[in-house]
Amino acid sequence: MVRKFGPMTVKLFFIFSLSILLFAGCSKSTEPGSGGWTVSGKTYLLGSADPLSGVVVKCAGLSTTSGGDGSYRLDGVPEGIQVITAELVNCERYSDTIDVKSDMRRYIYLSLRTTKIRGYVTNAIDGPIAGAAVRMQSNGVNTDASGWYELPPMTGVSDTLFVTHTLYMPFRSVVYLDSSAKNIDVSLTRQRVIQVKMTEDAYVDESRPDANFAASSTLLLSTNPSGQSGYQKSIYLKFDLPAIVRNDKVRILDASLQLMMSSPTPPISIQTYSVAASWTAASITYNTQPARGSVLGTGMIGSGFMGQYWSVLTTSGISQLVTDWRANRPIYGVVVQGGPSSATPASFYSSELSGGAPRLTIQVQY
Repeated sequence: MVRKFGPMTVKLFFIFSLSILLFAGCSKSTEPGSGGWTVSGKTYLLGSADPLSGVVVKCAGLSTTSGGDGSYRLDGVPEGIQVITAELVNCERYSDTIDVKSDMRRYIYLSLRTTKIRGYVTNAIDGPIAGAAVRMQSNGVNTDASGWYELPPMTGVSDTLFVTHTLYMPFRSVVYLDSSAKNIDVSLTRQRVIQVKMTEDAYVDESRPDANFAASSTLLLSTNPSGQSGYQKSIYLKFDLPAIVRNDKVRILDASLQLMMSSPTPPISIQTYSVAASWTAASITYNTQPARGSVLGTGMIGSGFMGQYWSVLTTSGISQLVTDWRANRPIYGVVVQGGPSSATPASFYSSELSGGAPRLTIQVQY
């Protein structure tokens, strides 16, 4: 007996058969593991065939680090549009989007991070420094009239920045190359020795209290202890401090006010004081001496030799004068007292003899 099927039965059978065929076709696709797909590949430096190890690769909350051969593998990446990133020290951060539909290979190429170093080279007092040599790695430039420099892009983790100029102390500093650009302003330090202009000198003599000795080629020094013979002779010195030392940014490193002995003298004790009132070498006498100020220094000078400079005022005393000047107190010079108590005074050359004239030197830093 042959059984006949109606139109509706035939239609249902066709739909059922088609479903079987579709299911059989899908079963041949690769199934994602653990609910996701695998993204893998290798990491390289852009422009190089050498793989990069230690690269941190991230995607969809998953993270891994590339191995010695540059390979990486992320399992369980969800299907769909995802962002994949890669990071390594010294390299620019890599980021891109990927469309995950199945297991896939992705090769990542990282670029070396470059940092541009630029800035100004100046001095606290001199201002912009032109012609300073700025060097880092194998790159070097000179500053322009405004003190500006700009080096080509650098690569690496860090390096040393060098700045030099013939008038200033060398500068060096480690710079970390951790951004695309860095402004490094450099302040160079200068050291110089200033020969201060001596303007006036004279001595006064107790034995000739009204006499003026401004034209003398020598400056005499002696003391008159109480109850002993001899007469006091004191030396007055005046000078123009340079305007630069009045700036409080200037540091005095060393200073010395010196006199050259014109005759053999055994060691003698001296005291140097500030002068508290105005005076001139052309008119000063023992009887018209200005008031004496504070003591600036004491010491022993002299030997059995002539023609040698001896310091009658050192750094601390000159620094005190500068401090007073910065506080708008006038400077009237110094007076040197002491010396031998015998009838033969100590003798020093005056400014009348340029070869052995009194001299004041100040070494400054700013």
